Amino acid sequence: MTEPEAPPPEGVTAWHPMLVALLELYLPSGWRLSPELLLNRMPLRVDIVVLRLVDQPAGHARKLHSIFGHLRQHTLIEHKGPTDDLAPEDVLTLLAYGALYMRHNKLADPDELCLMVIADRIPASFARQVERHHGTFAPLGGGLWRGELSGLSLHGVETREACRQSPTEHLLYMFSRAYLKGAGQILPLDPEEARVYNALYQQVEQFRRQRGTMAMKDYELARQSYEEVLEQMLAQLPPEKLLARLTPEQRLEGLTPEEILRAIPPEVQELLAKKLER
Repeated sequence: MTEPEAPPPEGVTAWHPMLVALLELYLPSGWRLSPELLLNRMPLRVDIVVLRLVDQPAGHARKLHSIFGHLRQHTLIEHKGPTDDLAPEDVLTLLAYGALYMRHNKLADPDELCLMVIADRIPASFARQVERHHGTFAPLGGGLWRGELSGLSLHGVETREACRQSPTEHLLYMFSRAYLKGAGQILPLDPEEARVYNALYQQVEQFRRQRGTMAMKDYELARQSYEEVLEQMLAQLPPEKLLARLTPEQRLEGLTPEEILRAIPPEVQELLAKKLER
């Protein structure tokens, strides 16, 4: 009998490569990031990031303390994009991946592994499911949650709250549902944040070129939100700075020949006229 074909894997949310890029940019020294944990025997497509301590002692985090301040030697992060909800069954996903990760890496001590969830919000149904497995999970305030699941440390970050607690968490707004409704509210960005903001979206574009648009969920939403912020940033630039960002071709685009001619200094116009007379 022919076995039924497995359904195609669900596309990676567009915010997964953004989160990977953000974590890599601010990852303290001594840590290594694996962007995807692929355990082929599990028929699930989950956005998983693994942070692993490889050098002792670990450096101090400069930003994203809501995440980096709660790591264990091995930290397995399940991320939900702004359009996805954290559901009770995600407790089972975390348990399954955590157990397989420990088995693959020959970890015997549960204290070496932390399970983490990053999502727009952590619903009560998720916490109740943790309790059904004789675990604990409770809010600490400021978008942070802490608990335990089957002897493993469990940490949660609600991006919609954590992003407002400190300038060090500001860019987590990109991973909240509010970003889809009002992307421009992330402004103002300081110069470093503006560079990082652009770099995060470039990771989405690189992922799309490598794997195709069909391999990615919510690509259009991510693109539209990125462009909304970019337009507002450009609108706030003084004319001379805006002009400096344009290529020569972009500066001439949309101008009539007469407007282009008037923009040329008189002495240059005179030289051009002499050359044309020859």
